[in-house]
Amino acid sequence: MSVSRVFSGRNESVLRLLFMGMGLVVFALDAITKWWVHGTPWLHYYPIIKGFFTIHYVRNEGIAFGLFHSTQSQWKPIVLSLMAIIAVLIVVYYLWTNSIGERGVMLSLALLEGGILGNFSDRLLRGYVVDFLELHWRNSFSWPTFNLADAAITCGVSIILYQNFFGSSRFGEASEESNDNAQATPNLPSPVWLLAPALFATLNAQTPVRTTEELQTMVAQLQQKHEGIRTFSARFEQKELRGSGEEANESGIVMMKRPGKMYWEYEHPTPKFFFSDGKNTYFYVPKDKQVMVSELDLEEVHTPLLFLIGRGNIQRDFTASWEQEEQPVREETVLLRLTPKRHQPEFTHVLIELFPDSHRIHRLAVIEPIGHRIDYTFTEFKENVRIPDSRFRPRVPSEVEIIEQSFGPRSDKSEIRRAD
Repeated sequence: MSVSRVFSGRNESVLRLLFMGMGLVVFALDAITKWWVHGTPWLHYYPIIKGFFTIHYVRNEGIAFGLFHSTQSQWKPIVLSLMAIIAVLIVVYYLWTNSIGERGVMLSLALLEGGILGNFSDRLLRGYVVDFLELHWRNSFSWPTFNLADAAITCGVSIILYQNFFGSSRFGEASEESNDNAQATPNLPSPVWLLAPALFATLNAQTPVRTTEELQTMVAQLQQKHEGIRTFSARFEQKELRGSGEEANESGIVMMKRPGKMYWEYEHPTPKFFFSDGKNTYFYVPKDKQVMVSELDLEEVHTPLLFLIGRGNIQRDFTASWEQEEQPVREETVLLRLTPKRHQPEFTHVLIELFPDSHRIHRLAVIEPIGHRIDYTFTEFKENVRIPDSRFRPRVPSEVEIIEQSFGPRSDKSEIRRAD
């Protein structure tokens, strides 16, 4: 005796309603996850499995794989909504008429119901569909970003196709055994060709394209993050690429403190020090037994490095964009290009590679007009640590020569401590 013979009349109707209810559960889960990601900024880009799975919030105004995303027409939302309504009606029709014994097919219809309603309601209420699940392989391949509704629709269609090509009975056909006392289920045409265009319109997987709104949010959060940094210490690697093609690599320790205090200790390959106490700068190379002292005017200094301690305003001073010419060096980071709004003789633009979840800068690259480039990569980054002011004034042996570099009267006397 087939399973379909067990159910009849009222029991069969209840079971069909249960499958419809499963579709509503899928719809609810999809809506909750979209609401959560949409309203949680730190989830707009959050690596789950590095190099493979990332939560990446995007807005899709098109259909499958981002088609018609950029199309601007007053008819687009109407056409897409009508296609979704048609798809829902077809699915509900088959839920109510298909053989109840075909459990796999009924499950697929429930998944289709929830998925279609999920994306349709998103487009109806927001004017776009929220996608946030991104599967990728490092920075070389990325599957179009999707959501739970897309996953449900894909699973539902896959079950239907399997049933039609490999199942014992095709979807839409009546079971060979029917209840003699009940009205037989009518032979229905396969819905694959009916659902195909409507389901394609309700799928919303989109190749990840970072939006202007996401960029503005990222820049604002980056600014807020570094405005809150009073001091920091880190290890750094400095790579200088000259226009001639020559490359120089150095590394060491850096500390900074507001408003303009800096300490750079180069450990490799040649030990040397650069200090700034906020009034003067000091460049000390122990093997040369000399300290070069220069006056510092913070109002005239435009080095992007001072942004690390919150000096300057990105939105006011730069035009920000997603970097298109090169990729981040880390899988879980993003890369921004900052172009100064006013001409700067020291650099043409700056690249900032940062972690989107913490907004901490991992790499800062300064590109100079003559073709030189300096990349600073930071590790072991510690924020708002206690650093005494004495750290930013050099302490040198008594035999070291002090060379004052000045083109006029000095307003502040340099402070160099002599070692005993």
